[in-house]
Parts: sequence; structure tokens; C-alpha cells
Amino acid sequence: MPRSFSPNFYFFGRWLVRQTIGRVFRPIVRGLEHLPACGPAVICPKHQRWEDIPMVGAALPLPLHYIAKAELFQQPFIRELLGAWGGVPVNRERPRATLSSFKKMLPLLQQGAYIVLFPEGTYVKGRVGPGKHRLIQLLLKLQGQNGLGLLPFIPVGLTYRCRPLGYEVEVNIGPPLSAPDPCQAEALTSGLMGRIAGLCEM
Repeated sequence: MPRSFSPNFYFFGRWLVRQTIGRVFRPIVRGLEHLPACGPAVICPKHQRWEDIPMVGAALPLPLHYIAKAELFQQPFIRELLGAWGGVPVNRERPRATLSSFKKMLPLLQQGAYIVLFPEGTYVKGRVGPGKHRLIQLLLKLQGQNGLGLLPFIPVGLTYRCRPLGYEVEVNIGPPLSAPDPCQAEALTSGLMGRIAGLCEM
């Protein structure tokens, strides 16, 4: 198992990102009023390049827990690092292992965590992909368990624009979407991808 989440280590990592990557990729954040003041919530950003991950972390004011592919957790040092930064491993090749990871996510959500899920599942450049509704369905199945209420899913668009000496990264946060029933996962995913396309001007 990876190391437990460390808020102090997370905020140090975010400061480090802002002092390094953030000097080349400068985020401009819009729509923070759509971000719930209290969790839990599921943040659903566009995914087109690896910089999306630090840019979302640098742009949003609260600690985030990232759902990440299990392959990233194979090396001991990286596993400890990602765990302390709030990483949650998901095994895309073994559905039962993925289900186990999502069950462990329930306490995080009950504690008001903000979970980052890239609904496309991988990089999709130049357009918005169809979205993977299975992971969203697993999250919807957690609703109602041990007092966990309706989860808000927050669409986030990222647009990169070349500027002298770097990039301007527009991070647009849209109003939340939700669904009471896991059977609505496909429709919810489609709605999220449509919102993300608008927020990315795609």
C-alpha cells in the first residue's frame, strides 16, 4: 500500500509546482464559484497532456486526491510519493482490483475529499473523447453508503495558449452535475464531456 496522504507534503508539492512548472505554464482560473466550499466532490478535467495534472493541482485551492493508473505505483519511491500526494491507484486491467480501490475511496469521500478523475482515461488531443463511464458508475455506487450523499461531478476545461516564454493555461470550472442512480452513469458521463468541450472551447 502507498503511504497515507499528507496535507503538508501536498501543499509543499503544490508550492514547488508553482515555483517551477508554473513559471512556464501559467494558470488562469475561472469559475471557482462552482467549486463546492465543502466536499466531497469529484473533479473531472479534460486530459490532453501530462501538464494537466500539476495544472489542476496548482489552480484549485483545496487538497486533491488523484485517481491514477496502478502502473504508476509499481516503483517503491514513486508509490510512496504519489500516496503522500493523495494518489489512488486504479488497475484498468483487473476490474476486481479497481473495485477494491474504489471501496477504499469511500472513507475519503465521507471525510469530504475532493477526488480528481480524468473521465477520458488517457490523453486525447485536439478534441474531447467520449469518456469512460465505468469509473463514474463505480463512484455512483458509493452514494448512499454509510451516509454518503449525492456526489457533485465538476467539469473542468483546460486550454493551452502559447505566449512569449511559455504558455497561458485557462482553467475553466463549470457547474456541477450529478446522478442519483448508477444506471445513469453513461448519461452523466456524456453530459460531463459535453460541458468539458464547452469549457475548453472545443
